[in-house]
Amino acid sequence: MRRPRQRGIIAKEGRHFLTRRRRAISGWAVAVLAVLLVSGPGSAAAETIRISGIGGAMETMRILGEAFRKTNPRIRIKLLPGMGSSGSVRAVLAGRLDIGLSGGTLSEEERAKGLVATKYARTPFVFGVNKSLKMTGLTMEGAAAIYAGNRDWEDGNRIRLVLRPPEDSDIPALKGMSPAMREAVDIALRREGMIVSTTDQDAADAIETVPGAFGGTTLSLVLSEKRNIRVLSLGGVTPSVRTMDERAYPYSKTFSMVSKINPPPSVRRFIDFVRSPAGAAILAKYGQSAVRKEGIPP
Repeated sequence: MRRPRQRGIIAKEGRHFLTRRRRAISGWAVAVLAVLLVSGPGSAAAETIRISGIGGAMETMRILGEAFRKTNPRIRIKLLPGMGSSGSVRAVLAGRLDIGLSGGTLSEEERAKGLVATKYARTPFVFGVNKSLKMTGLTMEGAAAIYAGNRDWEDGNRIRLVLRPPEDSDIPALKGMSPAMREAVDIALRREGMIVSTTDQDAADAIETVPGAFGGTTLSLVLSEKRNIRVLSLGGVTPSVRTMDERAYPYSKTFSMVSKINPPPSVRRFIDFVRSPAGAAILAKYGQSAVRKEGIPP
């Protein structure tokens, strides 16, 4: 069970950026300076794989790392402070990370510099609400109305929209849902006094704690971090791995492991494990469907 956290809101250029007290004990590695999966005897000579990136993938990656070390005890998995998709790609290029977790795609320039993105999972992109709101589902038109500011109240409770910065990978995911959402998200980004959360975990914190909060997140984050967030059905369809795979729920984000094109054997071994049947079973448990295409050849 996660310990209670203190949070605050810092005003910046007319917007509110959510911050939170870093957790002392947590399963999520982004909230601490580093979470190291402790190695056994002889750890001084152990290899270390440094990983960071998009918040929605971090906790499941920690769980995958623990499973991997059961058969690879001399390889340590070190999860570093979260730096988002683009930050992790830059860190891999600079040699500060071995694997960056990304929710986007590599540019031609990044690929030309020797990076490769190995897709490994998809997860439903969902709308979540603070449990003070009674809603359990909505339509795409209803979601667009919330983002455009045309629907601010629900059963007497004010709806507090939780946004992400314009450069975040959630923004194209939201805009890609429908033409109405594309327009509504642009309107939301121009509105003053909004809650703008800089990381996936900040956004989840806001949805959990701000009365009436509503925002986009991923099923992987809600399940792996055991978040106290109600995930909404959309158009009558409940988001799940099954409904996503059956295309009944068509909205998703894809996670990739970004590495050098010729990584060390230990890194390659971990990537292979994540994409193995054992890795797929862990991914499915935490709201993700395994992807085995593109990236480093098997």
